[in-house]
Amino acid sequence: MAAIKKDSIIEVSDFSLSIDNKSILKNINFTIAPNEIVAMVGESGSGKSLTALSLLGLLPKNKTQIDSGTIQFEETPLLDLTEKEWQQLRGNKISMVFQEPQSSLNPTMKCGEQVDEIIQQHFKNRFSAKERMTKIIEAFDRVKLPNPERIYSAYPHEISGGQKQRVMIAMALMNEPKLLIADEPTTALDVQVQKEIIDLLKELQKQTQMSVLFISHDLSLVSQLADKIVVLYQGKVVETGTPIDIFKNPKEPYTRALIQARPTPNKRLKKLPTIEDYNDDLVVNEYVNPKERSLRLDKLYAQQPILSVRNLYKTYTSSNGLFGKKEQFTAVQDLSFDLYPGETLGLVGASGCGKSTLGRALVYLDKPTSGEIHYKGQSLKDLNASQIRTLRTDVQFIFQDPYAALHPQKKTGNAILEPLDAHQILPQSKQKNRVLSLLEQVGLDSTFFDRYPHELSGGQRQRVVIARALAVEPKVLICDESVAALDISVQAQVLNLLNELQEKLKLSYLFISHDLSVVQYISDKIMVMHEGELVEYKEADELYRNPEKLPTQKLIEAIPSVIF
Repeated sequence: MAAIKKDSIIEVSDFSLSIDNKSILKNINFTIAPNEIVAMVGESGSGKSLTALSLLGLLPKNKTQIDSGTIQFEETPLLDLTEKEWQQLRGNKISMVFQEPQSSLNPTMKCGEQVDEIIQQHFKNRFSAKERMTKIIEAFDRVKLPNPERIYSAYPHEISGGQKQRVMIAMALMNEPKLLIADEPTTALDVQVQKEIIDLLKELQKQTQMSVLFISHDLSLVSQLADKIVVLYQGKVVETGTPIDIFKNPKEPYTRALIQARPTPNKRLKKLPTIEDYNDDLVVNEYVNPKERSLRLDKLYAQQPILSVRNLYKTYTSSNGLFGKKEQFTAVQDLSFDLYPGETLGLVGASGCGKSTLGRALVYLDKPTSGEIHYKGQSLKDLNASQIRTLRTDVQFIFQDPYAALHPQKKTGNAILEPLDAHQILPQSKQKNRVLSLLEQVGLDSTFFDRYPHELSGGQRQRVVIARALAVEPKVLICDESVAALDISVQAQVLNLLNELQEKLKLSYLFISHDLSVVQYISDKIMVMHEGELVEYKEADELYRNPEKLPTQKLIEAIPSVIF
């Protein structure tokens, strides 16, 4: 953490704003001192990103009304600046790193060229092309990008998510700003890369002595980084304090809910507490009895498996040009496991280890190169096209991004109707009632039938995606990073829902994630993948207590932990 000096580089006083006459931010007060790291925490819609955009003058002008208050940067009142004055401030004295590096980088430009554009914009003709290239390669080296010369000439799609975010950080720091705003910069990244980015930001802050405003929904994560935490809820600051104050003596129910919403390793709760539970004073922490769990698992594994996989391989072949040499890449190699009726089997590993490839191979969306898959005792190799179609009603996917999984111009009711139509399940006269029943099953009332995806929160969208997957009465759900894009608080709601549905409908889950704390909470057994291979496969709690392999140990080390 930073060594704090007195006085403020940023002072926000009684700041309120409305968008389209709807009050969004209400009397926001906080300060950032020179050389201080301030974390702003809250769930989606709490006003974190709007507060950050206010510090950069990036609010939608025609729709936004400043109702009260001031924002001061050093000696400059920011709310009075002209657009030209903002342009001189942005990127020079205040820089920002956004959540999704993929959409922040231009896919048609090489990474080095994009950073070069920033230097030319702010320094005009001060540096020659060769000097600019040297500065960029030095900046890439400073953010610990491997082989900076290669990254300079690479397009965004040719580098990993973590590397893209490092490019964005290098770009933001190019002009040595006094304040860096990092808006959810690790949310889209796997836990190991997330830890690397947090460590990098701490190191860079120490080197440059800049101030940092770090925005997140994850209190455990920011506890490792921040000097001060500001908690936002429904557009208001509800609590401010040091990490020790916040974690040892949280004053507000909302803060306590954010602390408890992330599954705690080695403590298996029957139900994760949600923000609603804390607000309604309904929190009862009931723990799973280890003896009862052991008896349930004995009964579970005494059954015949519903899905058996033996010696599975998936190899991709690419060639360089028409006459170029063919290259092979094995994404999944020699994988064997069983999934039982009513079981949740966790599949965990870093990005690029082959988790999603395996999920697609299981339903022949991406046919395996070799190996055997048996569903209910029958080899998938023996199935014809009609039987494969039936298999895909029995095995359904829940994908990572609920917004991308739903058609933006289709009402949610029609989105859930789609698989009923496609698989000709139920006569049309009964389909709407089935959809209303499914909505109720996932905790949504009938009014959601006529809503569009943009009218729903992230958690509500994911509930609709789950309802659609359940429409065809599947036996197996493949949950591919299905809570990764959600707030910690919303994640708790969805994990509770998945557990309730499993108990009620006797579903089997293959739960794919990069976050071992989430996987351990929901799973009976866990498989750990590393570079296409299965490196560890055992009962969930035992795997967490006694990880044998280095990839498993690294995943456990990367879980954000509170050290107070």
